[in-house]
Amino acid sequence: MSDSHRIFLDALGRYEKPLLRFAQGYTGNLEDARDVVQDVFLKLHQHMHTIDIDRVASWLFTSCRNRALDFYRKNKRIVPMESEMLDREATDEPSPSDNMELSETSQQLHQFISELPPKQRQAVHLKFVVDLSYQEISQVMETSIGNVGYLIHHGIAKMREKWNAAEDRTVAR
Repeated sequence: MSDSHRIFLDALGRYEKPLLRFAQGYTGNLEDARDVVQDVFLKLHQHMHTIDIDRVASWLFTSCRNRALDFYRKNKRIVPMESEMLDREATDEPSPSDNMELSETSQQLHQFISELPPKQRQAVHLKFVVDLSYQEISQVMETSIGNVGYLIHHGIAKMREKWNAAEDRTVAR
């Protein structure tokens, strides 16, 4: 197996599901997101010889965003991302009812993320769900690394405030 083939398969295994979630945030539909991600991986396969191996993740997410935006422009529609639904449709993990405590926490965190302003939501998602570096996030979002840090910091601060308020309400009951 060639190195480029191995790199392609590693990228497919690691990034296919995160890219599906990312694309579905733009398309609002899992099937359309699959089409976008398929196009991105076809493009990756065609350009493997020109892509810097250390930048595959940022290349994939940037290409996915661009392809999803093209899709949006073509179809003139966008549906807000439902994080909980994405997790159930795009993964093979157990449904939330299989593990109630983890599910409640996960639902609450997804709710807090979904309530963030769009750029903060995207930065927090790319950092903590997809596990990209600040450099990779800055390339995907086409902004400075400092702005990525600002977005993530303020997004987490807002989520922490909401978490503490929810905990206070629970204790007060």
